[in-house]
Amino acid sequence: MNTKEWEKIPNVDTNCFGCGSENHRGLKMTFESNGEKLRSIVTVPDHLRGWSNIVHGGVLSTICDEIMGWAAIYLSKRFILTKTMSTSFLMPVIIGSRLEIFGYIKERIDERNAIMAGEIYNEKGRLCTMSTGEFALFTSDNFKKLNIVPDDFLDKMTGMFDKR
Repeated sequence: MNTKEWEKIPNVDTNCFGCGSENHRGLKMTFESNGEKLRSIVTVPDHLRGWSNIVHGGVLSTICDEIMGWAAIYLSKRFILTKTMSTSFLMPVIIGSRLEIFGYIKERIDERNAIMAGEIYNEKGRLCTMSTGEFALFTSDNFKKLNIVPDDFLDKMTGMFDKR
């Protein structure tokens, strides 16, 4: 069992729906790591509800994708794209409740692929949602060749790797 303290991870994308601090309609997820997992604490706002007072399943899937993606980036020191994802909804999640989310590498298939896991726990510590996904892993140079993200953004992310 890892007893390392949780350390905050810097975010460089302020407009992302999942983790953007300046996206006023987003989740504003922040992350910390203990070296083996990533963790985020989130309270889903009312405007992201589904039926009645329940968090929309698409929002829960987004939370899982975000924690798995950041875990893949941070723990493997690679850039990522989600290839596949499967989410299981074990119990309803209530709007406005405090959620604790974890992401980690379930299996490193090879240098270019990893199976990630994401878990959402409610205020009582009960597992509500779990997800697995296969993520493509890229070096900075290979990701730049895709030409989908500005080079200066990738350089900022690479700086995050260098600080570890």
